[in-house]
Amino acid sequence: MVKGDDLFLIRLEANEISWWEYARNVSPGSRPQQYLTYWSFLKNRGKLPRRLVKEAEWRMEARRKGLLDT
Repeated sequence: MVKGDDLFLIRLEANEISWWEYARNVSPGSRPQQYLTYWSFLKNRGKLPRRLVKEAEWRMEARRKGLLDT
């Protein structure tokens, strides 16, 4: 995932942005399978494995500390 993709996933899970804003900023290839389309998002809302969100948070923290270059 790209740097911004992690942030948008975290914000989507925290209900800070809508799926439409998420879709405008994150390419389909970078989205989790559960959130690939709007309909799959509605069906799976709140069911995304917590591991995916935690990994995004860990990557963001690693980037902040300079441990991850991408």
